[in-house]
Amino acid sequence: MVLAVVLLAGGATVCIIRWQAWFGNPPEQDYAVAVRPHNVVLTYGAKAAGERVVSWRCDTLLQPSEVEIRIAADTLRVPAVGRMVESRAGKAVYYRAVLPWMQAGRWIYRCRSGAEYSDWYNMTVSASDTTRFLLFGDVQDLTGRASAALFDQAFLRHPDVDFAAFAGDVIERPTDMYWQVWLRSMHGRTACYPVVSATGNHEYLKGVRKELDPRWTAVFPNPDNGPKRFQGRSFYIDFPAFRLIVIDTDGLTLFSDYTQVQTWLAAALREAGERWRVVMMHHPVYSAGKGRDNPLIWLTFRGTLREADVVFCGHDHNYMRRGTGRDSKGRHEPVYVLTNASEKTYAPKDTVRAEVFISGQRFYEYIKVSEDSLTVETRMAVSDSTADRLTLRREGESKN
Repeated sequence: MVLAVVLLAGGATVCIIRWQAWFGNPPEQDYAVAVRPHNVVLTYGAKAAGERVVSWRCDTLLQPSEVEIRIAADTLRVPAVGRMVESRAGKAVYYRAVLPWMQAGRWIYRCRSGAEYSDWYNMTVSASDTTRFLLFGDVQDLTGRASAALFDQAFLRHPDVDFAAFAGDVIERPTDMYWQVWLRSMHGRTACYPVVSATGNHEYLKGVRKELDPRWTAVFPNPDNGPKRFQGRSFYIDFPAFRLIVIDTDGLTLFSDYTQVQTWLAAALREAGERWRVVMMHHPVYSAGKGRDNPLIWLTFRGTLREADVVFCGHDHNYMRRGTGRDSKGRHEPVYVLTNASEKTYAPKDTVRAEVFISGQRFYEYIKVSEDSLTVETRMAVSDSTADRLTLRREGESKN
């Protein structure tokens, strides 16, 4: 009886101390939505080579909307579909338009809802089979100043990139204020470069059963080729030389979630064919942060991910590269890259098993993928110097 009382009291004390961390959500301030189309974001369709999707928001009334594309002296009009999205402190109509026939070249477009128009934006569709993109780990910026400087630095150094990828936690918390912080910090680039993002735990509302911020799938209207309960959150996109597979790890709550996503992942990797297989997920299989292991992620995905070539992760706010593409016996193994773009850093594990490990810094990655090679270059945020670089090459039938 005494032991039971002690255990009960101890459990209650832990719950009181950790309640806010486990279940607390900061309040969301009331917000108003502009009547002019804004928050324009480009994403991809499942076949990246020829399909773009444009999303934006406008007002709180559903109106006839479209994307206007200027081609020489002509204007093409693509209809958009809108839906009301309601958060804890406001609502807005979010629109999406699918542009399925994009040819290589430079395109100029704007969004219209009712009688209101957005600015004109330009996007480029590359004719090359080589794809270049930037990767950012957790952003979680309270003001946007630090992340804006990092984004400027990365895009100015690498103006040739095709898109930007985010390994989750682009916002500090699921409130409209922090969505606007991230969008402003991108300085309009979300309308010019497609964005591919994984969900992170900071995009979820905490609770006994977590819920993804309803704005997330409206801002990022991703392909619906994932598992049934994870449509638009776990998905893949095919580029000329690689398949990019994105996993919503924070939405895994039930045992059936893990099995469903693991089965889908195995098929997505297997069906990628001769392409390079790149996976992006927020929670790492191999953690580098103290007390931040993810045993269910490790147990569920470690075996399946042996078929991947590179796995990008975030969440631990450190940098780690584990693996070289071949293990000690010469067998294929994935390269795990865990990265961080946030000013927030966490204490590392006492012992980290990795080829490269750096703590207390911010980074971004420049990735170049062609049929014959896949290069990942990690650069420091402050000095913009190279922190790590790895190239995987295809030699005959194998990758090395």
